[in-house]
Amino acid sequence: MTRCWVIDASPLILLSKIGQVELLHELPDEMVIPTGVAKEILQGAKNDVMKL
Repeated sequence: MTRCWVIDASPLILLSKIGQVELLHELPDEMVIPTGVAKEILQGAKNDVMKL
């Protein structure tokens, strides 16, 4: 069975802040980041460091 995850902004932001965003690539077979979530992340504070 294929595991497809739809990811919200909070896990992406928090995992990025602790340098562990790559964990999301190891768990599901497929990952979807909705357009609204991507926009929310990109509009974050300029001093936030996002490494997606």
